[in-house]
Amino acid sequence: MIFRGPESFHYLSRKEFQHMGEIMDRVRRIQNRAQLPELTAAVSSLIPHRFSANGSFHIQKKQLEIGHSTYGEEHTHLYATQGYATDPAIQLLQKTHIGTVSSEDCLDMPIPREVINLKLDAGIKTCLTVGVRGVLGLCTYYAFSNFDQRLMDRLRTMMQILAPHFHLAYLRAMTRQDHDQPAANQPALTAREEEIMRWVAEGKTNWEISIILHVSLNTIKFHLKNVYQKLGGVENRWAAVAQWQSGAAGLLVPSAPISHATSTPSLDIPPPRREPSQSSHLSR
Repeated sequence: MIFRGPESFHYLSRKEFQHMGEIMDRVRRIQNRAQLPELTAAVSSLIPHRFSANGSFHIQKKQLEIGHSTYGEEHTHLYATQGYATDPAIQLLQKTHIGTVSSEDCLDMPIPREVINLKLDAGIKTCLTVGVRGVLGLCTYYAFSNFDQRLMDRLRTMMQILAPHFHLAYLRAMTRQDHDQPAANQPALTAREEEIMRWVAEGKTNWEISIILHVSLNTIKFHLKNVYQKLGGVENRWAAVAQWQSGAAGLLVPSAPISHATSTPSLDIPPPRREPSQSSHLSR
């Protein structure tokens, strides 16, 4: 594991240091979860970017929680359930004892091809993730995407300074959130997962579904892996379809009602199931 040295950090100007001081003062006022978007939004005045997110990661429990994200529901869900495991910053938090790490600290860490494809599907071109180690294994992370690649070292340097302040603000906000909200007993299928299951029930292969939904084959496989787990750990597509069509354990998310001229409520009924032909079997 080869780490980049201090020569890779960007020399900040006096004005940039002053601006970061103002951001540090601003994040001290964050008191609840509703204010978490202010953390990454504050950086946009220094480094303009399109997507951002923040969250926490527990090293011992291997659990990730998203505090706030602008990456879109689908990509955020895939990252929170599977993608985070390959994030260089998350890996460094688990393999080292460094207080603040980033995805640019160790460039020899390989990124799986399927993760690269997921980023392309989501329109992500540049990305920097930063992790801060906390006590008892509770860490926080901050992600920024689609900024000018030439500003990568500057953003990395600024986050080395700002991230510890963000860490304290994040923990303070999450500690004071309302814990009285009832949690769901079992995870529900997302709208995208339900859409994919409709096509699976229709006998479409993974490749055919990827063409229909205009995403990569790996994205479909990621979604189906999540569906298998949510449906009780089923092992194949046939079992998943049977479990899904029965609506077991109330896992299905109600679809948005369809507008009709009449006032009769519409029922969300899956398409009729047909027997697949030999050439279009349900492949994995």
